[in-house]
Amino acid sequence: MVVVCLNHSNAQNDDLPKFSNVQTEAGISFVGLAGQSATWGDYNLDGWPDIFLSNSDRNTRHKSRSIDRHQVQKSFLFLNEEGRFKEVSRYLDLPNSRYKTATWSDYDNDGFPDLALGTIRAGMPIKLYKNIDGIFFIDVSEDAGITKEGSTVAHGIWADYDNDGNVDLFQASEGVSFLYRNNGDGTFEEISERAGLGERFNSRSALWFDSNNDGYQDLFLINSGLNKMYINNRDGTFLDITDRSGLEGHQSWNSSSACSGDYNGDGYFDVYVTNIGRARGNALYRNNGDGTFTNITWETNTGDVGDGRTCAWIDFDADGKIDLFSTNHLQPNRLYRNMGKDVFVDVAPLVGIDSPIDVFAASWGDYNRDGFLDVFLNGHLGTALMKNSGNSNNSVTLNLIGSGLLSNSSAIGARVEVISTEGIQVREVSGGRGCCEQDMLPVYFGVGKDDTVDVNIKWPSGRTCSFKDLSLEKVNRFTIHEIKCDIIPL
Repeated sequence: MVVVCLNHSNAQNDDLPKFSNVQTEAGISFVGLAGQSATWGDYNLDGWPDIFLSNSDRNTRHKSRSIDRHQVQKSFLFLNEEGRFKEVSRYLDLPNSRYKTATWSDYDNDGFPDLALGTIRAGMPIKLYKNIDGIFFIDVSEDAGITKEGSTVAHGIWADYDNDGNVDLFQASEGVSFLYRNNGDGTFEEISERAGLGERFNSRSALWFDSNNDGYQDLFLINSGLNKMYINNRDGTFLDITDRSGLEGHQSWNSSSACSGDYNGDGYFDVYVTNIGRARGNALYRNNGDGTFTNITWETNTGDVGDGRTCAWIDFDADGKIDLFSTNHLQPNRLYRNMGKDVFVDVAPLVGIDSPIDVFAASWGDYNRDGFLDVFLNGHLGTALMKNSGNSNNSVTLNLIGSGLLSNSSAIGARVEVISTEGIQVREVSGGRGCCEQDMLPVYFGVGKDDTVDVNIKWPSGRTCSFKDLSLEKVNRFTIHEIKCDIIPL
């Protein structure tokens, strides 16, 4: 292994993008104090990602202004009008409440993404809001059977764990967590015990990803204490493989989030875990491809300081190597640029994304469709829409549409490979991650200087679509449909 000190001067910075806060000029107004969740989702299907934000402000009066707490807006949906935003939640019948998490998925396969909101109030179940043709939302939680009360705040993440074409919902919480199976008729059934997930843990969050490349989503629970890893048995049940997986961590840990990404291009998803409080730092686990993971934090210099809030794997500079972003409570953010050969260098101060600190949700998406990933940072000490200035590299963004019969229409769980001279890159369409966020559903790949790529897609149904020599000269955004296996430039 090559060890490189965390000094951004090592980072070959001649073509590094820079980030700048454009929240105000983009039209995203003051969104309250104690920011909590952020998630990109194109609720009206116009091709521009909108963003849902919420805060956990409990103060009776704002410190910066004399406004009664009951008059202060706590959740927001901003409509993206070609790179400018307008707040529209009040017109769409969305509630004004505090939410820990917000995740988009088309649970009823009608083509429009619906919204699951994890409440900030202890013991309250997740709220499910059905999207009616991109015009308004209705609360269908009780009718859908999303009614189980946990012991603490709820964190909802989507995954079609049984690949039946209907996306399911996992509710992580400290004490009791629930797996809701989607019945395909607008209702859900809580099946945690039957699925082998009935143990009680102090779960802060959860991560769905296909750890062994068998086409089924596995479940990683992020806990206070030892973390837990469950393999999908492909029969509706899960097997606890924590002991042999190497992902358990340490009993003294207080893990706050996890994220998955194939950082070394071997086709297997690796895992990064953030820790806070008494923890001894964050941890990067390399997937060995045999059901086990190896902690390579020390070799890669990605340990941070044990102050972690959330994390994400993203290719911020579009060079074809996925990078690692993490946030901290009282320490600056880190942006570990992937230099290849297990070497990472923190470039956050260099590119201007080391603050604001105490960010709970870092949601990544190309909001202005310029081919580079931007990020909304929502936290207790500030918010920012960080625009990526870009560079001379190329990228491709793929919007996947499942049939709604074979695979869920949001294509959550689909595996996408992009092949270029930079190598083979792999992504999954994700139903949520980290502490409190979800990135845009379309999958994004940087490809360096290449202007043609090959694309392979494996849908949750098992169907595949392949495209050779896809040209990126004039467009870099495409929609792909499962049934026809057609690809449409946007």
